[in-house]
Amino acid sequence: MTDVERQWTALTETVGLYEDLSRSVWSVDGAKALDALQGLLTNDLRAAQEGQAIPCLALTPKGRPITDLRVWKRSAREGSALLDLSVEGADELLKHFGRYLPPRFATIVPLPEAKILRVLGPLADSALLSAFGTDLELPTGDRFVQTRLEAASGVDLEGHTGAPILLGRPESEGGGWDILLPAQHPAVEETLLEAVESAGGRAVGPEAWDIWRVERGIPEFGRDFGLENLVQETGLTERTVSFEKGCFTGQEVVARIHYRGHVNQRLMGLQAPGDEPPPLAAELFREEKASGRITSPVHSPRFGSIALGMIRREVDPGTFLSVSPAAKPDIMVLTLPFTSP
Repeated sequence: MTDVERQWTALTETVGLYEDLSRSVWSVDGAKALDALQGLLTNDLRAAQEGQAIPCLALTPKGRPITDLRVWKRSAREGSALLDLSVEGADELLKHFGRYLPPRFATIVPLPEAKILRVLGPLADSALLSAFGTDLELPTGDRFVQTRLEAASGVDLEGHTGAPILLGRPESEGGGWDILLPAQHPAVEETLLEAVESAGGRAVGPEAWDIWRVERGIPEFGRDFGLENLVQETGLTERTVSFEKGCFTGQEVVARIHYRGHVNQRLMGLQAPGDEPPPLAAELFREEKASGRITSPVHSPRFGSIALGMIRREVDPGTFLSVSPAAKPDIMVLTLPFTSP
């Protein structure tokens, strides 16, 4: 068994701790900050409760994704919100906010020392309770709580800016928990890793995370979708878009497709024979017609050679595609998530 396979086994059978370097964290503050973001992002921030992380997209006026992000809606005492977003989309989002978010409404401050840690697997709850104390009530379903550092590190920094914020991940995104560390605090990370290892798990790297992510059909901005896509192509509409909230940047395009139209491609699963996953960015063909493109190929210990890909809407699940018009069609299109070997 390779080290990557051991890490994947931890994510699926015990518990894995992953530091997600693909995410950037920002602070947003200001009396009208959430009202301003309400008109720029796809989901309904006003309807959300304090202590909820709201998944959103930021769109161009033509309805193209600038990035995916979550708005961590804090209490008035703690400040307006924190954002975590794709590093790939950070520069464009900062420009977008510079154009459409007046400084008198909101102050945006990137937090370069902040990070997102993911604790995933069947024993994730046991590891977290060991790290933070058994009296901690673990949040679920996009809810988060500010934790104390006392149990984790022996230092009571309740209310300190470095205190970890613990978020429950929804089952549609594989479950588990995300931890936002607003500032560096190595003792917390050391305590978390000790708790994970005591539960039989380990730290995992980006390759094992990618396998876990692809198996569950979780797209990543800059790889599986980007500015060239429409929202409905990504598979994220149900989680990230409110059609009841009123206007937001790019709404007209998104609403027109939702109520009166369709998109010509959508994110699907792909499964190939052998141990080598389909090549990254390879074009896929149905006979001689270009019918899709590989976006995230991996080799899964459970499902074999699989990938995410943007596939033409007329290609039904169960169809076999090929990497060239002359090649054998042996790459099967599947719905997401992957459910059986």
